[in-house]
Amino acid sequence: MFCKYWYPNMIRQHILSRYGVEPLNSHYYATTYPSVYAAADRIFGSWEAAITMCGLDYSQIRKYKRWSNTAVVDEIRKLHEEGQPISSQSVQVHHKSLYMAAIKRFRGWKRAVEAAGIDYRQIRLRRSLNKTELRQQILELYRKKVDLSYTNMRRNYQYLLASGSKKLGDGSWARARLRCGIKVNYRIENRGLSKRNAEHQEQPQS
Repeated sequence: MFCKYWYPNMIRQHILSRYGVEPLNSHYYATTYPSVYAAADRIFGSWEAAITMCGLDYSQIRKYKRWSNTAVVDEIRKLHEEGQPISSQSVQVHHKSLYMAAIKRFRGWKRAVEAAGIDYRQIRLRRSLNKTELRQQILELYRKKVDLSYTNMRRNYQYLLASGSKKLGDGSWARARLRCGIKVNYRIENRGLSKRNAEHQEQPQS
């Protein structure tokens, strides 16, 4: 878009309208929107100052990448696997460029999460749980006879696994279970179950 006269608010609108859709680093803007870049440099003194004026973190803008549908989905999966909260509220605060890209490309955070193959109901209300809340959630799964082995928790309850291990077990999921009063050794139990299943499969049919 070319404009003969650029005013501060016009530059701000131009930058924010492309936030989460296109890179906002200086090189990209100088080559793609040279008139905007030149006006911003003249009015604000530098491109960094213009970005800051828009309320954006320039340190994030400098390493900003163009978000494709695949990049959005991959980043959501990565955060989820790391045990980081991916509720809409949390991502807006800590990963704003990802959130904006997801809104632009999937027309909603819920749709983006589901496109990543994650059950949105599990993460919708996620937040930083305290120790009491963590114990309650772990015990609730135990009462429902959910397999609380490390393998199953990593597959289906990554956030609870990561938070419980860190806050209750000092890095150990087994210790976290014990501190919730759960004394079942899931490693031995699952090994025994697997052995029984194997023996059952080996029995000749009559």
